[in-house]
Amino acid sequence: MSIAPRHFHPPDDPLQENRRPQTPSRSLLALLPNESTERLARIVGLALGKPALTGTDLDAGPPQGEARCVARETLRVLLADTIVGSEPVIVRDSNADPGCASLRPPLSAGAYVGVPLGNGNAPAGTLWVLDGEPRSWSESEVQGITDLASWVSTEIHLRRHALHDALTGLPNRSLFLDRLAHASTRARRHKDFRFAVVVLDIDGFKAVNDSLGHGAGDELLIEMGRRLETCVRSEDTVARLGGDDFAILLESLADETDAGRVTERMRVALAASVVLNADDGESAEIFPSASMGVVTSSLAAQGPSELLQCADIALSRAKHTGRSHFEMFDRVMQARALTRLKAETDLHHAVERGEFVVYYQPMVDLKSGRITELEALVRWKARRGVVPPLEFIPLAEETGLIVPIGSFVLGEACRQLQRWRQRFSGPAPLSMSVNLSVREFTQSSFVSRVEETIRATGIDPKLLRLEITESIAIEDTQRTLEMLAALRALGVRIYLDDFGTGYSSLGYLHQWPLDAIKIDRMFVTRMHTEPKHLQLVRTVRALASNIGVAAVAEGVETEAQLETLREIGCEYAQGYLFSKPAPADEMERLLSADPRW
Repeated sequence: MSIAPRHFHPPDDPLQENRRPQTPSRSLLALLPNESTERLARIVGLALGKPALTGTDLDAGPPQGEARCVARETLRVLLADTIVGSEPVIVRDSNADPGCASLRPPLSAGAYVGVPLGNGNAPAGTLWVLDGEPRSWSESEVQGITDLASWVSTEIHLRRHALHDALTGLPNRSLFLDRLAHASTRARRHKDFRFAVVVLDIDGFKAVNDSLGHGAGDELLIEMGRRLETCVRSEDTVARLGGDDFAILLESLADETDAGRVTERMRVALAASVVLNADDGESAEIFPSASMGVVTSSLAAQGPSELLQCADIALSRAKHTGRSHFEMFDRVMQARALTRLKAETDLHHAVERGEFVVYYQPMVDLKSGRITELEALVRWKARRGVVPPLEFIPLAEETGLIVPIGSFVLGEACRQLQRWRQRFSGPAPLSMSVNLSVREFTQSSFVSRVEETIRATGIDPKLLRLEITESIAIEDTQRTLEMLAALRALGVRIYLDDFGTGYSSLGYLHQWPLDAIKIDRMFVTRMHTEPKHLQLVRTVRALASNIGVAAVAEGVETEAQLETLREIGCEYAQGYLFSKPAPADEMERLLSADPRW
């Protein structure tokens, strides 16, 4: 049997107020499982002394060739969407008393009883009990059918609440996955049946909650759900998965490009302004937007959860592109996602198994030519070998694993510094630099963690340098100042790393309690090949002098670069000229040699 596709025909006004008409496949009766209706038929059959068959949604009409009447020797128990009013309909002989046409059952019968069903105070349909021949319904039989209708109404009400979101009234994740499973099965059986899944979340929703309050956030969710419903047909499903995440199942598409057109229509509908009532009583107008990921039925062989995951992958890609974008899922995206998932899993295992080690790179005082400081650098010793930082640090920052990794590096670096301080002595005490990520710096417990590490390892806090990057300036400026001040109060020194490659606002240089600026290697390595880079190094050195902090040049690889940096007046330098990052035992041999440059 072929299923003719239907093109999506949206309403002229995507924000029209009228609700979508209910169809049998989306009626409240569809919430009842087959076992409930079958149990209902068995009870009726036992009570009335005749075999009873069951059915639902027959007011839509039976298939071609099926008789529209009940056999004389049987009963039929039907659940239908038609509403008969508030009182039971009782007909003992339909030939003698045909009754009002609007109060008749979907099938012809000799006698029948129809009892209204409800979902709370709202009508939900009718329970029909049909006999193939005339019957005198006793008072106890009618009361028994009424009791069964109450039981069905209660089950509908409970299932309605269990399978729908309490805030928006939309189907929840469980009901959405059930409908998606049916669509997938249908697509596998009928090659010309096409569907698509769209998942979306509201851009900047957390900011709405934080600034206007959760009441305003709830208002926005309800309005977004209403707008989405007006963009789709009655056979489609709009669901709220949780938080600000919604999912839409588009069925019976003519082709896969229909999904893109509907998604664009939803994007436009959601972008219209909305006035929200803030928790403080004020109102605020906002212009919402949403990022969306789309997957089509070309992947129907996948299970419903896998399809939803594919749409989520596309959503993540859309969010990286920017606000109010949508992406269609494809196999390349899936391959990338699987690669990332494996890397993330490996990284979690690496943290659990303690596969990270600390390497050290020396920093040289350009006046004495001796090593006076070391920078602690993390390395991942995976089973396949040492993994370069650029291959796992970005992922660690995104997943939050940088916090336990950073905590390990800080503790290990401080312990190692204390051991070397006890073994090596020189004119200047050896100090240690540790890099911080934005994720670590924004942890409310970070300062106390640093304080505890200092106490546990017994190091002099004045010998610990924490390196921050310019990207921290993008975060809360006041909180950044408070955090830096608290670290300085412990005695810790603050270095600004990779200067000139990030935010690059001169304003914070005068506000932050800095001790040194590290000139990025990109400028240092090109000093002798590109004159503008030499001028930039001179400028940064002069800037550091003007604000009273030291200048540290990174990426020094040649004697010529070292000589130029001395001429410019840089206080410190580090790079491959002195040593590549090395494990503790190799660095210990270098410290024992006490080289001069």
